[in-house]
Amino acid sequence: MRFFRAARYGLVACILAFLMMCHAPLVAAQQIDAAARPIRDKWALVIGIGDFADKSVPRLKYATKDARDFYDYLIKDAHFAPDHVRLLLDDKASERRIMSELGSKFLARVVKPDDLVVIFFSTHGSPSQMDIRGKNYLCAYDTEPNDLFATGIEMQKILDSIQGRVLTDRVLLVLDACHSGSTDPNAKGIIRSGNFDAEQLAEGSGQLVICSSKPEEQSFESKRYDNGVFTRSLLNGLRSNSSKATLGAAFQAAKSAIADEVREDHPGARQTATMHSKWVGNDLNLAVKADKPQALPVSVASELEPDSSSAKVAMAIESKAAEVPAGQAKKLILNVDYFSQEANPKTAYTEACAQQAAHFNEPAYYFRKAKILIQLGNYSKAEQELKGLLVDEPNNWSYHLARGFCYYKLGKKIAAQDQLNLAKFHNPSLPVEIGFAD
Repeated sequence: MRFFRAARYGLVACILAFLMMCHAPLVAAQQIDAAARPIRDKWALVIGIGDFADKSVPRLKYATKDARDFYDYLIKDAHFAPDHVRLLLDDKASERRIMSELGSKFLARVVKPDDLVVIFFSTHGSPSQMDIRGKNYLCAYDTEPNDLFATGIEMQKILDSIQGRVLTDRVLLVLDACHSGSTDPNAKGIIRSGNFDAEQLAEGSGQLVICSSKPEEQSFESKRYDNGVFTRSLLNGLRSNSSKATLGAAFQAAKSAIADEVREDHPGARQTATMHSKWVGNDLNLAVKADKPQALPVSVASELEPDSSSAKVAMAIESKAAEVPAGQAKKLILNVDYFSQEANPKTAYTEACAQQAAHFNEPAYYFRKAKILIQLGNYSKAEQELKGLLVDEPNNWSYHLARGFCYYKLGKKIAAQDQLNLAKFHNPSLPVEIGFAD
């Protein structure tokens, strides 16, 4: 009887061993598949805070510029769709707003498996030795340095949100979050005694983390140009061969440049950028084009508060106002006739659909459909057509004008004005004043 039991257990062990042998190649194959799978779509949240509500927090000269420059790199060089990147600067980067955009209103709603997510912070950070429980915090606009637990952004909350609410295993977290500079030694403010530990953060998030310096070091704002040393060096590395450069190669170039500049400009100081990864797959190329990009869902866009990118566009438009040529029209009123005046719009729409099907790679035919839909009063469907067009041609001012008119007709006046701002930004020769008519 004992023999049969032993034989039975031996047989079970053999079966289990066989199954494990069969499973091992399957796991290896899955890992290979994970390494080779393309990036489906790309999203980003970019945050920069230089001025803080609590004036005891030292001001950072270049934090907002660092964030703007990183934002510009993503949409101009790295093929991120503009409406896939949210820019939060200064007072728009409150604790509530940052966590909302990360965990409920934006990334958590749009990101799908195989998507790439980039999260960038340029602000003050507090290393773990500043907290009685050893926690790391980032400073939001409304953080009170005397009460980090209640008003700061705990790094663990960010890591938990990445793991539990953003449904992808491809997340890059970039932290330029410990800046050098003087502060009152008697105040209980942000004491920049060190930076975060990239290895611990990567372990917590399971993703890829880049920090601007080692835990025992500080991060410097440059004496040579209007940026933090880390952000400027990293962007230079990424742009050096943007269509082919991997993040690893860009980081190594940046790490060397940072160390050289800080050693030369701050005798006795050191700044060593760090990168730690739990990444599964090939070395990341931020500029790779998305394999299956999607449009930002209207339901999401309609609930998002305006970010700092629209303010940036408005500033650029204002700076170009003096460049309007003499004799240029000073006012444009958009109405249905501006976009389409077909004698028989229903017949024209049927023809436009047939033409678009025959020329499915040519945007002009999609745009004609959208304009006729405006004439027919189907503004929701027209806006969907325009949104798709803007994924491929985000700088086309005509599309922005048409989409703005659709938003106006749909009662979304803030979104409509944002589209007008974008149109004027991409075509400064447009009239300074653009309005809508029923």
